[in-house]
Amino acid sequence: MPTSLLIDKTSRIVYSTFHGRVTDEDLLSQIEAIRKHPDFSPDLREVVDFSGVVAFAASANTVTRIASQESLYHRNARRIIVASEDLVFGLARMFQMRGEDKRPNLEVVRTLDEAKRLLGIDA
Repeated sequence: MPTSLLIDKTSRIVYSTFHGRVTDEDLLSQIEAIRKHPDFSPDLREVVDFSGVVAFAASANTVTRIASQESLYHRNARRIIVASEDLVFGLARMFQMRGEDKRPNLEVVRTLDEAKRLLGIDA
């Protein structure tokens, strides 16, 4: 699976990293992995990094469906999606707009350094 998950309890951040070819199943499996992780807490911050994705094969329908569902995180939890490639960036912005009522603290950026800066983490 082209994903990895790290929960940094010290900085209180969930890092979800996607690379290679990403499918609908990969997105849904990652959400489930976060939900079941013993260190997960809804008040953590999150960085979802798509910068290593070379093919985004997940459908717009799945992205929209996930956006319309309740988030795993509290409304005030800061969340950042890193999407350097134009297609992924556009889908991430669509996700942000469709889910803004459920995820008001979600931002989409182009680089991991930008995400870390927004979260106050040393790059």
